[in-house]
Amino acid sequence: MMRWALRRIGVGLVLVWLVATVTFALVSLAPGDAASRLTDPRIPPAARERWRRDFGLDRPLPARYASWLGSAVTGDLGTSWYHKRKVTAVIGEVLPNTLLLTSLGLALELAGGIALALVQLRRPHGTGDRWITLATLTAFALPTFGVALGLIGLFSYRLGLFPPSHMLSLEGEMAHGWTRFADLVKHLVLPVTAIGVTGVGAVTRYLRGSLLDERLEHYVLAARARGCSARRALIVHALPNALLPLITMMGMSLPFLVSGSLIIEVVFSWPGMGQVMYGAALGRDLPLLLGGTIVATVAVVVGNLLADAAYAIADPRVRL
Repeated sequence: MMRWALRRIGVGLVLVWLVATVTFALVSLAPGDAASRLTDPRIPPAARERWRRDFGLDRPLPARYASWLGSAVTGDLGTSWYHKRKVTAVIGEVLPNTLLLTSLGLALELAGGIALALVQLRRPHGTGDRWITLATLTAFALPTFGVALGLIGLFSYRLGLFPPSHMLSLEGEMAHGWTRFADLVKHLVLPVTAIGVTGVGAVTRYLRGSLLDERLEHYVLAARARGCSARRALIVHALPNALLPLITMMGMSLPFLVSGSLIIEVVFSWPGMGQVMYGAALGRDLPLLLGGTIVATVAVVVGNLLADAAYAIADPRVRL
């Protein structure tokens, strides 16, 4: 087990290095650089050149890469060209906001998917099953930005129930305790719902298929023969085994938890990783782009490791 873990960690480190290197090359070799964003005609050319020298953009690409890699190995991801702060500080400030939003969205997606799949399996291929299938497939096919804009149009502008954007209102920023918490909850409702609605379809369809297979297994039929009700056999006996494939799905969702939903954060002006990385891409902020890429890639590696470990714990046959 230890050798397996060390081997996977080694492969993960190589993956992080490769992704960061490719990102560095793509951004650096693209036409123009961050200095080209200084479009104000009042800025003299000498000031632009001084800006390029200050951030090392006048150095050869191999030298810039070697300097960045040497610092990154020690944990120094550099200074954001736009925010004028350490990349680790910028990411550390917005990462909790993203984790709050995406974890609640994934929890809603998972809970809704399990509930709908169990309802479908009460009468498979019946009217209710067909209507839920149609609804979940429609939700899965809908574009995320369309769902987000629809929620804003209905619940913010037409009904006036929830705020359309940002994490806190001005009053919430200045408040403390319960008032601030209530304001945060109101701002969370629409983006969390948008994440849950667009993802619940995949969980429902995936779990429904697994439950259909599990309910015909011998251990479920044996439980029914011992007098167990169909509902209890489905929830107590079939559901735990049907959930095993979802472990992999949840493990692969860890990068989404960390990097955030770009579309959701931009539409709702949510101050998270997606919003920051979007701004970094527009401004050609190479240090911040690389820092965010490394964080997302590490999340991919960790998510795979956790999913494999959890699967082995849940199903002893995998360890054999």
